Amino acid sequence: MSVKNEQEWFNKFYEGTFLIKGWKDRMKEILRAAHPENKEEMRKSLDSLGEKIGREWAKDNSVRRIDTAMMKQWGEELIAAKGKGADALNENIGKIDAQVNKILS
Repeated sequence: MSVKNEQEWFNKFYEGTFLIKGWKDRMKEILRAAHPENKEEMRKSLDSLGEKIGREWAKDNSVRRIDTAMMKQWGEELIAAKGKGADALNENIGKIDAQVNKILS
């Protein structure tokens, strides 16, 4: 897959499509549950996490280590944690980040 194609897939991941919300909109939803004093730190964590997930997912299927099923699972976990409050959400972001780092190492 060319770098151009990877960038196009990353943009779809980040911006979304007509039918699917992208990471940017998901971040906005998730950040509504953040404590105001921690919102900027959480935004940076989510931005970094999205960059790692999106860049890997955008690669050709034959080489990528993060697939759509993983993204769906993590999305469900983030939404569930959001419903439990800011502390649970922050903990879940850290857990997912550690999983992603392990996959990518």
